[in-house]
Amino acid sequence: MKKLLKIVGIVLLFGVLSVLFSACHSLSHDGSHVQQTLHRQQAEVVTLLGELQPLLAHEQLNSLLGVSQAHPDIVFYVYDSRELLFWSHNWLVANGLYRVRYDEWWLGRFDNAVGVGRWTQFGDYSVCTIIPLKFQFAQYSERLPNDFIAPFCADNRWLIRRQRTNEGCYAVEAEDGTYLFSLVPPEMEQVEQLPALSPDSFSYGSLFAEQQHGWSLYRLWIGIVLLIGLIFLAAFCYNLIRSHGFRNMRTYTKVQYLVVALVLAGFAYISLMSTSYVRTHYEERQRSKQQAKARYIQAALADLYFWDMHISALNTRGLNTDLRDLSYTYETDILVYDMHGRLIGSSVPQLIESGLISPVIAPEPFFTDSVDRVCYEQIGNVPYLTVYTPFYNGSTLQIGYIAVPCYVSSAQVEQEVAEYIGRFLPPYVLLLILAFVIAVFVSQRLSRNMRSMADTMQHFQLGKDNYIHYDRNDELGELIRRYNEMVRQLEQSTVKLAQSERESAWRTMARQIAHEINNSLTPMKLSVQQLQRIKGTEHFDNRFDHASKLLLEQFDDLGRIATTFSDFAKMPEVHPTETDIAAKLFGAVTLMRMSDATIPIRYVGPESGVMAYADAEQVSHVFTNIIKNALQTLHGRKDSDIIVILKVADRVEISISDNGPGIPETIQSKVFMPNFTTKSTGMGLGLAIAKSIVDGSEGSITFDTSDKGTTFYIYFKRTD
Repeated sequence: MKKLLKIVGIVLLFGVLSVLFSACHSLSHDGSHVQQTLHRQQAEVVTLLGELQPLLAHEQLNSLLGVSQAHPDIVFYVYDSRELLFWSHNWLVANGLYRVRYDEWWLGRFDNAVGVGRWTQFGDYSVCTIIPLKFQFAQYSERLPNDFIAPFCADNRWLIRRQRTNEGCYAVEAEDGTYLFSLVPPEMEQVEQLPALSPDSFSYGSLFAEQQHGWSLYRLWIGIVLLIGLIFLAAFCYNLIRSHGFRNMRTYTKVQYLVVALVLAGFAYISLMSTSYVRTHYEERQRSKQQAKARYIQAALADLYFWDMHISALNTRGLNTDLRDLSYTYETDILVYDMHGRLIGSSVPQLIESGLISPVIAPEPFFTDSVDRVCYEQIGNVPYLTVYTPFYNGSTLQIGYIAVPCYVSSAQVEQEVAEYIGRFLPPYVLLLILAFVIAVFVSQRLSRNMRSMADTMQHFQLGKDNYIHYDRNDELGELIRRYNEMVRQLEQSTVKLAQSERESAWRTMARQIAHEINNSLTPMKLSVQQLQRIKGTEHFDNRFDHASKLLLEQFDDLGRIATTFSDFAKMPEVHPTETDIAAKLFGAVTLMRMSDATIPIRYVGPESGVMAYADAEQVSHVFTNIIKNALQTLHGRKDSDIIVILKVADRVEISISDNGPGIPETIQSKVFMPNFTTKSTGMGLGLAIAKSIVDGSEGSITFDTSDKGTTFYIYFKRTD
């Protein structure tokens, strides 16, 4: 729960910071950002010029293209005298560049953008580097707004003006402090209402004619899947918090979430892969189609200009008409460049006149050795595909370049994606719902059987019906069959064990009784035999008195044996009541003191008034038996001592300790077993009877022993 609250807090903090950041999006903030970015770009221009200088000094013009690709945000032109030798990009339409002062920054307004430029002289070469700031289109289009160009990315409401003003603007300066331009809000300068750019300016595949057919149903199904995913995620988080972790969730809940998660993950994977495939496949189809069109147009122009050895504005007055006819035939726009890379003809001259397309060819196909090349170009921030191929005459002599642009509309691509995914999305949503229903049904059925097993095991009792009835042959059925087999074997083993224990107990009891009776019968038999031998002699009377005394003692022993076994038979019959346990204990200590005065028995505790839950008739037998065992253990030892302590806390605790040799470890587990004894006399039932009496009184008895002595602990429940 704490982790969830922490995550929620972070999200809220992020939201507050976002709002504050949006509130700080002011002219001052944007102006500072533009100036800092401009300074970084100017430093990059210095690096660029440092790379160009040695190349121009050694006339390595073929290496300039690699330098331009390393600086994509900077446009530069290389001149030899008045001849243009190299241009790094063709998306910036900068017609008619005029040389101004060298090594100084200036603000320039070009055909489709505003930027900061600088002229630099390297020997016979002049280099014009331009940092584009903001698009400046002569016609209006929603897809071609006058945005700030990356990496500046300021608020597009601000306008760029040359004049410095003192109020309501932000003055941007160069690194050396030279004033370059000001950012002003639109209300400070009259904004000209630009004419709209008509789609009719393009022959085929309009760059701006967006279509939205088929999107609403596609988005509806996507929304349904997202809603299911959000509900699933919320339910999972709730159960995760309630269960304190995934491991503690119930099995059927885990099965449900895993099945739905796998279906959702499969849907996401298939959607992403399908979208990527459709986009790539669509672009590949457009590329292949444009390349085929370029080959057809190449052959058609070769037939039209079969004998021309070169093309220029003088011998190609009807080129635009020819290109327009071919564009109608092959349903594409066509541009033609001469061998110097300058535009000679176009099927869409409106694009050149409006300043949307540069009159020079793209540098990649012109400054490389590749015959055919496919390039991605752009008008503003809108990319398009262009296929370049050589312009041959009838003798296969190259006299120029042919460009066949393909304006791949993003709406058309999305339409392809929507149509493709829309075919499998509805059944997939139904599959998702069906998978959830099946997961709930299967998991609940599985959990019901498992709960039945758990309840049966929890209330397992021998002698009752502990079997689970399940008639299916699945994994759970195999588990239940093994459980039932285990219960059957356990019941059989319990019956056999009980019978074996009863037989063993009777055999042990019989051996013990026989042994005790034989111990008494042997001296009795010997005494009678002796009397028979001396019958009629003068020693008969003396022997008779001695034998009579011995026989009486043996009769007493036999009576004691019978009484002991009778008491053992009555062990379960314990009747606990409220008893003055202190008086019973003190009485037992006093009695045992009189039986053997040679071993001191100390008593610590109250002599009466401690009420406990015990059998008033038999509890004294517990104390006397334990003290008697201690006296027998200490018999003949020097410095013998017995201490009896009674404590009263949450319950009554009685400890009887001696300083004898202790109980050997090998027999400690048998102390409370019936018929077990280490003495030559006695039945070994005293401690067994004592434990039965204490347990029947809802108390407990334990012991602690070592070579320094033994202590028995007896606990009873208090009643006061």
